[in-house]
Amino acid sequence: MDLIVFSCRARINSFFRQKRLQRLLLLSVGLLSAGVYSWLFSFLLQQAGAGVTMLSVEQVLEYTNLFILAIIILKGFFPAYIPKVKLIPSLYPVPALERFRAELVVELVSPFYFVLVNFLLLLYMMSPLYTFLHLVQSILVILTAHVTLRSLQVFIERRIRWLSANFYSAAVMAAGFVALQVRQPMFYPASEWIMLVVHLAALSALVLCNFFLEKAAAEPRRKTVNHSSSARRSLGWRLFKNHRQARQMLIFGFVFKAFILGADALVFTKKGEHLLEEVTMLWMFVGPLVVFSYVFNNVWGFYRNLWLTVERSTGTARDFLGAAWVAMRLPLLIDAVLTFVYVAVFNHQDAFFVVMMYIGSVLVMGPLSIVASIVSPKAVSGGLFSFSANSSYLFNFIALSVLGLLFLPIIHPILYLVYPVVIGCAIFALVAVLREYPTYKYKLFETHFKAEA
Repeated sequence: MDLIVFSCRARINSFFRQKRLQRLLLLSVGLLSAGVYSWLFSFLLQQAGAGVTMLSVEQVLEYTNLFILAIIILKGFFPAYIPKVKLIPSLYPVPALERFRAELVVELVSPFYFVLVNFLLLLYMMSPLYTFLHLVQSILVILTAHVTLRSLQVFIERRIRWLSANFYSAAVMAAGFVALQVRQPMFYPASEWIMLVVHLAALSALVLCNFFLEKAAAEPRRKTVNHSSSARRSLGWRLFKNHRQARQMLIFGFVFKAFILGADALVFTKKGEHLLEEVTMLWMFVGPLVVFSYVFNNVWGFYRNLWLTVERSTGTARDFLGAAWVAMRLPLLIDAVLTFVYVAVFNHQDAFFVVMMYIGSVLVMGPLSIVASIVSPKAVSGGLFSFSANSSYLFNFIALSVLGLLFLPIIHPILYLVYPVVIGCAIFALVAVLREYPTYKYKLFETHFKAEA
């Protein structure tokens, strides 16, 4: 218990040790957002209770729990992957159960979960239709989503002993969790307290599954380099194939994007309506945002040797642009093929908009990614799946905002006039940064090469 208390206090202190004012402002924005969303959901509950909308009270409560479930899992993978907390090194003589318990509790001590709990408490105080029973159920949903995210992180970051007894035990516990969820899904609003006992049993099975899964995952994945001796292979292919960390992150992003587009295609096949029309935010995944936010908003962080080669050989702006394009073109081609296959098969009516939006996104986010890589470089360190802080949060947010402007033509076609303005601003920013490159290059070298000293 002392270890958990000490670790929680250290984690809380670490949040505000650096950039104190900035993080306090971000926490304030999060609390303000919690208040806004709690008011929104309480208003929806009020309207549903009065019979004004087509939704019932049970459906609004269900959507609330699904909203919590989705946002917890998605925040671990987008806009960048967040690795699982490794509080105690595996070499330390600490029992596996104590290590698991400490890491599980410490992970829950974060500003994100603090804001989320405040959202639930405010919703409970604002809406009489959101009872204490529903509040406790939503907390169980939070814990379930968190443990689910931890289990996915274990599969991604660690090598699994597939034939070990621990993995079989984890599979049995996972089967028990799935069986209970099929019988009574946790996100359905509970009408009796006895249902919380069922949900608690499902959560317990999932926690045990996560514990056994961590015991079955003994070693982290190792970094390896694949060499190619074929002279016919292009430089772009080699940069994609031989940089395993960038390749794995990009493939992970492609799978994530394919899952979103596949869900939309499935809904369209069954109902004849697009999921993108109901959840407008999912339009973000139609563009190449994943490619840039995962890797190319820090292109010289991943391909630092390529940057150093260009810098030591010529150091001209044209060569920097050419090198960045060589690294980007194959991932962008894969992403474009994935997008246009989806459009050609499942979304013919929006084909013109998607093509225009995609071309505009490349013309905007390409220059923006080079600006981010020079102005706000991040050192890429750690093992194969150590993805945290591999790109600037500020420029990822700017990329999201700028990409949002490219979706304005959905409102009215005349808003295509925004495209030349946004593209022009991105190119202007690129030219301005390249003119100041002699000042920035010292920071680049210090970040990417001296950070290891």
